[in-house]
Amino acid sequence: MLRAITTSRVFWVSLVLVSTVLSMLVAIFSLANGIHDLYFYFFLIPMFLVIYRFPEKGVIFTLLLGWINLTIVYAFGSLSAQVFAAHTAWFYIYVSLGIVITSLVMNSRARKEQLELLQRQAFQEIEQNMEQFEILNDEIRNPLQAILLDTDTLPSDAETKQHISEHVQTIEKILNRVDERILESEKVRKFLQKHYNFT
Repeated sequence: MLRAITTSRVFWVSLVLVSTVLSMLVAIFSLANGIHDLYFYFFLIPMFLVIYRFPEKGVIFTLLLGWINLTIVYAFGSLSAQVFAAHTAWFYIYVSLGIVITSLVMNSRARKEQLELLQRQAFQEIEQNMEQFEILNDEIRNPLQAILLDTDTLPSDAETKQHISEHVQTIEKILNRVDERILESEKVRKFLQKHYNFT
């Protein structure tokens, strides 16, 4: 498990680094050839990758990308006030996008974690209730059997014994229905364990 997490982390970090370097190379090539219109969109790719996979680092990385963009513009761009103004505006666009999207991703993950916690708690509650029902079922059946045995020893008439026996059988039928529901709940519990990793 730890190895899978490490492998996944290395993959995402490598993907971010490669996309950042490629964005920088595209920016340098574009500015060196007088193209000022499209290259800054490439910086959105590593920004979105970081915000998606490492949202806690999203704002810092976005600031870093903004500064990289400005540095490349000042180093390789034409010395034009219009170009500098446009790319300074893009710096603020990067930062604003980074803050907003990071906030959305963090809130979404927090809600997802809260929902998963509630699901786990509900699952544990279901398991506890099932155990309690099984225990109660046994606790009710045992006295019922004792009642049936005791009616045979009572010096009452056959009609009273029959009446008591019918009521005991009615209660046992109800308990049998409870048993069926417990079995159905057990199937649901196994399904949740298998498909949703509830333990």
